[in-house]
Amino acid sequence: MVNKQIQLSYQGQKIQIEDEMLCLTDFWKAVGRPKNKSAPQWLRLPQTINYIMRLEAKMGKSRALVENSQEDGTFAHWQIALAYAKFLSTDLEMHINGIYMRYQAGDVTLADQIADKAGPEGQEWLLKRIAKKVKAWLRIERLPENIVED
Repeated sequence: MVNKQIQLSYQGQKIQIEDEMLCLTDFWKAVGRPKNKSAPQWLRLPQTINYIMRLEAKMGKSRALVENSQEDGTFAHWQIALAYAKFLSTDLEMHINGIYMRYQAGDVTLADQIADKAGPEGQEWLLKRIAKKVKAWLRIERLPENIVED
């Protein structure tokens, strides 16, 4: 699920988000508008069609996972957008993979970067969440040693 309040960008190009769908056209622009790699061309490839069909089946979705807009370009479900990013550029794929690995490793500096981008509501939620975790941690730390299991 994509948070509607976040702002995505790559190499200075803002990536639009509408109704949890990412703009494939913006990804294409961000990597220099490579010839023969536009979203409409990629969406016609057999492996892309297969990917979208499998995603639809897995999600049980009947609504379109790809939508075209005359004004803003092609929008797609975030998983489709990430598959397109992989197709578009090795550098973009490595950038996304790096963020994912930082997340999986629990890199708190990633959380700090996310907090910096959050609006006041998001930062307030994060502050409350961290305060609850600290309180719980302090309660555990204060338990007698014979109660805590190794």
